[in-house]
Amino acid sequence: MSGALPRAAVVLSGNELLDGRTRDTNGAFLSADLSARGVKVTSVLTVADDEERLTAALEYSLAAEPDLLVVGGGLGTTHDDLTAACLARALGVSLDEDPTALGMVEERVRWVAERRHLDVDELLPAARRQALLPAGSTPVPPAGVAPGIAARRGPTRIYAYPGVPYEFEAMWFSTAESLQAEGFFPDVAVRIVRIFGVGELQVAPVLETAPHDLLETGINVGRGEVTVRLRYRRGAPADAQAAAVVAALAAGAPVFSSDGRTVDDVVADGLRERGLTLAVAESCSGGLLGARLTERPGSSDYFLGGVISYANEVKMGLLDVPAGMLAQYGAVSEEVAGAMAAGARAATGSDYALAVSGVAGPDGGTPDKPVGLVYVACGGPRRTKVVRGLYPGDRASVRDYSVSTALHLLRRELAG
Repeated sequence: MSGALPRAAVVLSGNELLDGRTRDTNGAFLSADLSARGVKVTSVLTVADDEERLTAALEYSLAAEPDLLVVGGGLGTTHDDLTAACLARALGVSLDEDPTALGMVEERVRWVAERRHLDVDELLPAARRQALLPAGSTPVPPAGVAPGIAARRGPTRIYAYPGVPYEFEAMWFSTAESLQAEGFFPDVAVRIVRIFGVGELQVAPVLETAPHDLLETGINVGRGEVTVRLRYRRGAPADAQAAAVVAALAAGAPVFSSDGRTVDDVVADGLRERGLTLAVAESCSGGLLGARLTERPGSSDYFLGGVISYANEVKMGLLDVPAGMLAQYGAVSEEVAGAMAAGARAATGSDYALAVSGVAGPDGGTPDKPVGLVYVACGGPRRTKVVRGLYPGDRASVRDYSVSTALHLLRRELAG
């Protein structure tokens, strides 16, 4: 891609991120947001709550002279909140109490004390250490109690935030607004093309049929989908290349979205635009399909509800799956999946219903019905369509594939 993009480095601290207690969301969130704003993330380092290691990670990141260094975690009142001190050490400056930061801390502590009916005088002494900043830096207004830190070394803008995700995100968005006003972010476009039904090996050759030297391209695979991402500086030549690549993909691969929308978006839009309703009947997916459908605001416009029919007795009692069908074909079968979808439609009065029944593993498989075998059904006004899938991976992967397949089946049925 022509024209260098701003570069960013990220350092995250926390023992809980390294021993499995907490899944990191800040790194993924920030990388995605920076990428969408035209910033190239060159490194994301996760280190323990250890003064030597955190300082070394900060020094390493600063040595590369990125345009932006974002630090997450380690700003608080406990013994392992070391970010301010380590950043001061990496910058070669003292750690001093900042009057503005102290005012922010006191204001937030009083607010917390009032809400929780606590004695503010007992809270302030411990909270005061959150006003210690590297000399020459300025505080970032807190989303919780602890202020963030804004500093600079040479070409590198440095921002440090607490690790609590909602605080981290809110404070980053505030910073990003300021950076946007300064003109820090380049004028870039991002186009995302989503494909279902083929793998990366089939998509990559199609991508090579169109010139894309002005574009930064990336291919990701997951949930049975292939996602092609194009990022470029706006301008007529790059715009034309991007349009040609999108057209080539649409002609040579089963593209279901060329405007960035996910299958969840496409299904939601299709149901809402047509005034249709949906229900689910789930066995091996255990409610994951219903949860995914209701993740987006406004899903009550089209989603009526569902049944988690894990046991055969529930399949028979709530979904009217015939006992003889279960005995003859088994719960994991084309026939039962179709009957589950029909039962969900009848029970809820929905226009469409999705059903999932399979062997998620790791146990329970047989030679005839191995682990990973899943039947997904979509019942609608015209017909009931059932597809068979044999999905790789562990239990979580099989369930995830099943949910994705169900959404794509409904998408295709809505498209006729």
